[in-house]
Amino acid sequence: MRRFCSTLMPMVLAIALSGGVDSAVAAVLLSRKYPRMVGASHVIWPDSRCCSVEVLNRARDTCKLLDIPYIQEDLCGEFRDQVVEDFIQTYLSGKTPNPCVICNKTIRFDAFYSRLKQTLRERELLGEAEDLLFSTGHYASIVETSDGVFIGKGVDPIKDQSYMLYQVRREMLANMVLPLGAYRKSEILNMAEELGLPYTQVKESQDACFVEGDYVAFISKQTGRSDFLRSGDIVDPQGRVLGKHSGTINYTVGQRRGLGLGNGPWYVACIEPQENRLVVAREADARRRDFQIDRANWFVDPPARPLSCTVKIRYQIGEIPCSVEPLEEGFLIVLKHPQIVTPGQSAVFYDRELVLGGGMIL
Repeated sequence: MRRFCSTLMPMVLAIALSGGVDSAVAAVLLSRKYPRMVGASHVIWPDSRCCSVEVLNRARDTCKLLDIPYIQEDLCGEFRDQVVEDFIQTYLSGKTPNPCVICNKTIRFDAFYSRLKQTLRERELLGEAEDLLFSTGHYASIVETSDGVFIGKGVDPIKDQSYMLYQVRREMLANMVLPLGAYRKSEILNMAEELGLPYTQVKESQDACFVEGDYVAFISKQTGRSDFLRSGDIVDPQGRVLGKHSGTINYTVGQRRGLGLGNGPWYVACIEPQENRLVVAREADARRRDFQIDRANWFVDPPARPLSCTVKIRYQIGEIPCSVEPLEEGFLIVLKHPQIVTPGQSAVFYDRELVLGGGMIL
């Protein structure tokens, strides 16, 4: 097994620039290996944290520093249709979305990449017969083994972003270069200071970049609806009413704070938007030993028989031993240790350092 970085140095490489320190340092590292290189940013939500004039100017400045072309692509329509709509509908269905995963799948490593290839060919920066290498500042790696090419974990366990990339098309992996997987965040910050990059104090966004403030207000504004804020019953698993909620959209499975119930702690075990009801339970009863996924994406052939591996069911928690069992539609995941599982989040499967695939929790 080896960390994979294409040896075809004459190929054109595009680095996606976010205006932050990670992608800027990644661009500098890559510029030492790839003489034919361009920087690019996508505009996905006007005036958002990820697409402000300040952010785009920082990305442009990185390209000026490296003396490489800079390209912007407008993907607002695609982002609204593919990411924002999924975000809204997932919340309205009582689940908790992860829009970064959907963005990586449909926008950054798909629509953005395709649009860049078209633009570069129109500007005669990429030959008609040439393919395009693509890089980002994610803390993950591309690993080549005898079984194929995989997303691998970054060496920094706190910053590892392999979980966020599991929905990237398998065919795309051979064109990806992820230089930051070999570094810790502290090393990247030190490099930025040594290089004089003025981005080390830029605050990282941890939430949906297109939502400013309250996501419920955002959804209400986008849909013109407020019916999901109707009060309703909070019940225990036996259906006994324990209290009232302030609208099912305000809660997520696993939540235990802000329920306003006595004799706690209680955990949200199930959200039922059609019945306008929350089901709460004690922690032991809220845990599940198995769950199903759909919208699966695999970097190996989809399992035809039970597969033993580990699974991560939220971004910033550890992995759990599990079995992945094929169904007629989707897969059944059986956990070695019961967990509170949040529908709408992702279940990502690992074989030690390698991402095998994953899917959306039902």
